[in-house]
Amino acid sequence: MTKVFTPENLLAYLYGELPAGRRLDTEDALAADPVLAQEFRELQAAKQQLPAVRFNAPQRSLDRILCYSRSTQEQPC
Repeated sequence: MTKVFTPENLLAYLYGELPAGRRLDTEDALAADPVLAQEFRELQAAKQQLPAVRFNAPQRSLDRILCYSRSTQEQPC
């Protein structure tokens, strides 16, 4: 049976989001298919060009989340 690898599959592999079996299938396909391997290398290069981004939630949002968490444990904020 031939497995189909979409760009979404390659992205999931690139970001380490595939289950072990699918990851191994992808590695085998990359080793066997030079066109697929080239597409993967292009995705890797594109990922390296992305700027590093840090997301920081506002303190008010963090406080609300912590308050809600405490309220579910019957502790006042």
